Order: sequence, then structure tokens, then C-alpha cells
Amino acid sequence: MQHVIFARDRRRKKNRITMILFLVSIIFIFIAVMLSLKNNSNSTIDQVNLDLSVDQTNENPTSYEEEFSLDNDLDDEAIKRIQDKAVMDGAIDSFIDVAEEAIRIQQQFSYTVTEGDTLSNVLEQSGLGEDTVLALEKQFPELTHLSPGQQFYWVLGKNNELDYMNWLVSEKEEKIFERVADNQFSIKTVEKVSVWKTEVIKGKITGSLSDSLSQEGLSSRQISQLATALQWQISMNKLQKGDQFAILVRREYVNDKATELGNVEGIHLISGDKSYYAIQAENGRYYNLHGETLGQVFSRYPLQSRARVSSPFNLRRFHPITHRISPHKGVDFGVPIGTPVIAPADGIVEKVAYQANGAGRYMTLKHSSQYTTVYMHLSKVLVKVGQNIKKGDRIALSGNTGRSTGPHLHYEFHINGQPVNPMTVKLPGTGSGLPEKERKAFLTKAKKIQTQLKF
Repeated sequence: MQHVIFARDRRRKKNRITMILFLVSIIFIFIAVMLSLKNNSNSTIDQVNLDLSVDQTNENPTSYEEEFSLDNDLDDEAIKRIQDKAVMDGAIDSFIDVAEEAIRIQQQFSYTVTEGDTLSNVLEQSGLGEDTVLALEKQFPELTHLSPGQQFYWVLGKNNELDYMNWLVSEKEEKIFERVADNQFSIKTVEKVSVWKTEVIKGKITGSLSDSLSQEGLSSRQISQLATALQWQISMNKLQKGDQFAILVRREYVNDKATELGNVEGIHLISGDKSYYAIQAENGRYYNLHGETLGQVFSRYPLQSRARVSSPFNLRRFHPITHRISPHKGVDFGVPIGTPVIAPADGIVEKVAYQANGAGRYMTLKHSSQYTTVYMHLSKVLVKVGQNIKKGDRIALSGNTGRSTGPHLHYEFHINGQPVNPMTVKLPGTGSGLPEKERKAFLTKAKKIQTQLKF
């Protein structure tokens, strides 16, 4: 049973080995290129001398390709050049294979289920569409019934299809899905024999918060969960050396060794002279000590009113200008030039630029560690890079700049760097308030956790 339980651990080990091979390949490629350049330099001089002698003795010399193909008695130098080229080609092929694998490794995601979540809400964090969700739910109907606190971990393949998914159903059960064909998956159900412990971990930031938590034994999944809980209160890049943290975490142990599975139930962070708390309620969401939501509520439309969608989100769209199948990573609103563009939530202006043969005048807003919005084909930008923006602020005017078939606003919504459908995605903060009965139970829990997380 243990070989199944640690399927994710084998995958992590394989990923580490692949990254090492990737670095080694880079070193060997560099050496091979340098040697090849040196050999080619000498060979080029010899070839120039040979070409000159041929030009002087033949009035109608054959081409170099013809000479080469007719020459059965190759000299040692020619053979060596061919061998070097073959080695070089093989090394490059290996390098490309390893590079592709290294890129794929980066396509890893994790998510903790909150009340009301569906599998679509989970997988849209990585940009996966309804076809994948429907295929999984059809094969495995149990995926239509998710509960708060359950955890998902998944990996995308090099074509951005779902390759592997790990579902922690409960502390005693885990399901592992692996892709076997297009939208076809195998499943392994594991009855877990492990021990779960609730622990308080305290420390100080010595470098980044992520590095400091990793040194305390937290997994990347738990660190991601913590960053998600804190993202609306403080920017991670504003934390400083010496800032203190205390975390209440429930972790899985097998043979006295902590696995990557676990759940962050409470966080207390002191930065400067301010304290920040994030406490998890029974619905899986995080709140402050008073039971107030930490997430922002996004507007569905980045405009003052609803507008006609002239081109929907479609990753298999036929492009009207290039006449090729190319992804349309956002939605187009058919609005006149000069229509005010409104910030859908608080954020900071991350980029303002111009792309003549593409997005035209465009800008991006960073709303948190997870969420970014993009606005293209603008006639005018009303804000500057680095400027703090409040929900409802005018940030730009729509236009028809760049490669465009007419006046419109192209709007994108990104989660963890992946574009998702702005018209259907579950927006942050939606329905996250606590009912009065649940709020009373939460306040009792929060008071207890606050005591545990004191320094």
C-alpha cells in the first residue's frame, strides 16, 4: 500500500532528478557548443582553402552538396565533423526534452475546497476548461460532491492538459487520478494509515516568508495555503527580516515523518508594529478575529454597466485577422471608443505598455498574489505604474489600438498566471460572509486560536 500512498512523493523525487539533469544538460551543451565552435573555426579555414583550389582547377565544379554525396572516401577530418554534428544534434534533442519536462514541472497547482466549491471552481485556478471537468465528473461521479477542507493537488502536461490529480478526500482516504488518454483517467483509491497532529509553529523571517516557512518544515502546499489566506492583508514582498509568525497547522505523519499534506488553521503575523490574523472557519474560508471576510468582492464587469460581449472567452477561437486557430484568453466588450474602464477591485498598476501589432495600448492590474486583470486596445490609460487603485476607480478609456477589427475592450482575468473565463469564474469574495449562527461558533474558535498563537 505504501507505494500507492507515496505516489506523489515519487513524482516529487522524479521532478528533483529532472531538474538536476536539466542543469547538467545545460553545462554539457555549453561545453559541446564551445568545442563545436572551435572545430568549426578550423574546419572553415580548411574548407576555404579547399574551395579555392577547386575553383582554380575546375571550370565547372560541382556543388559542395554534390561533391559531398559522391565522395565515398571521406578523410578523417570530414568523418570527425559528421560525428561532432551527430553528437551535437543528439545533445540538443536531449536538452529540448529535458527543458520541456522542466517547464511541465512548473505547472503544479494546489487548492483547498471552501463551501460551495465545485470541481470547476478548483481546476479553473489553472485555466482548465469545462471539457476536462465534465470528463472527470462523468467517469467519477464522487467528484460532484466536494466538502470544505478537502485538498487538491494537480499537474498540467506540456499541452496544458490535466496530467495528474491528487484529491485528499479525508484524513483516511486519498484518490489519485492519472491521465491515460484524451480526457480519460485512471484512479487509485488509498485507505490511509497515518497520524495527524495539530502543531503550533513559531519563527522569524530570515529571508523571504516562503523560505522561512520551508525551513520550519512546511510543505509548498501549506505555504501556498498560508499565502492565500494573507494575500488581502499584506503583500508578501513588504515583509522584512525579523518579522514574526505563528502558525496553527494540522499535518499528516507517516512513520514519524511529515508528508506534504496538511491544513493551516490559523496564522498570526507581526510585521513592524502591526498584527495580522487569518483564522479558518468551518466553511474553509479565512476571516479576521472578528469574523470579517478577508477577501475582496470583485465586480463581474470592468465597466460602469453591463455591455455586449462581442467575442467570448475561447481557447480554440478562429482568429478573424490571422485566420488561424489561436486562444482568445479574455472577453471582448463591444463598446465605443472612449468608454470608461473601471477597476473591478482594489489593486496596484503593474504594467502600462503599447504593442503595435497586438494588444495596442494595454495595462495590467495586480490585485493580490493570485489575481491579475488585463485591459487591451485602450485609447488612453488614466493611471501610472505603481499607483494604488480602489475598486470603481477609472483606470482607462476603451479604444481600437493595435491589431483590432473595431472599437472594443479586451478584458482578461488571471488566476495564478493562468487566464480564466471572466464571465463564469467564481469571483473572490463572493458569498463569503458568515451567517450569524456560524459567526458565534467562529468567534469562540478564533479566541482559542488567538491564545495558541501568542508570542
